[in-house]
Amino acid sequence: MELKGKTALVTGGGVRLGRAFALALAREGVNLVVHYNRSAAPAEETVQLALAHGVRAIALGADFTDLSAAQSLFPRALEHFNCVDILINHAAIYLKSTGLETDIRTWESQFRINLHTPFLLIQAFAKQLPKNQPGRVLNIADAQIRQPLPSHFAYRLTKIALVKMTRIFACELAPDITVNALGLGIMLPLAGKEHVDLSAYAEQNIPLKETGSPEIAAENALHLIKSDFTTGALLTVDGGQYL
Repeated sequence: MELKGKTALVTGGGVRLGRAFALALAREGVNLVVHYNRSAAPAEETVQLALAHGVRAIALGADFTDLSAAQSLFPRALEHFNCVDILINHAAIYLKSTGLETDIRTWESQFRINLHTPFLLIQAFAKQLPKNQPGRVLNIADAQIRQPLPSHFAYRLTKIALVKMTRIFACELAPDITVNALGLGIMLPLAGKEHVDLSAYAEQNIPLKETGSPEIAAENALHLIKSDFTTGALLTVDGGQYL
């Protein structure tokens, strides 16, 4: 798909990998709706960086623990743009809790943000896109789902389900809309731990002996978005960590 002049909605698009996705699209001439929850100032900074590439861009806040806020996002975006051509479901929460430790509040919050919200946004995206017009959905998954590690029980279940949902929607929305997933390994230190040096960990645990980067994540996201003949795919980008 030719990207110049298209419009994308990126959830969690104000910071970290979300910003990388948003700005990679802006460099391709894509207009942006940058979603944020609490990061209003960074989201506005992302908008300003995008505007420097000559595209239109706005920031919209929504707390996805409230599903009505998720449902309102597309109507709000469509007040500014005729339609949205690309949806990147990036917003997620990552809470450490084993299966036996997980309480219902931890379970529900992760499912609302990591799974229910992408479901609602894909529905809204497909319904607002004009008939026979190409569209792209990219769900950001996690390379960790290849291994049944118990430490982030509910989180991993949401990402496993997100990949399955990707394949089902790919069948339903073809041929006009492609739906793919990007399973990322370590691209950045965890939020709040940006000072941590991951080189020693990578040397011991990643076959390619290095971690990824926001640029690597964005490069692979663009590959899936541009492709006209890829749908229902999970592209794992983890340096071989979870082979």
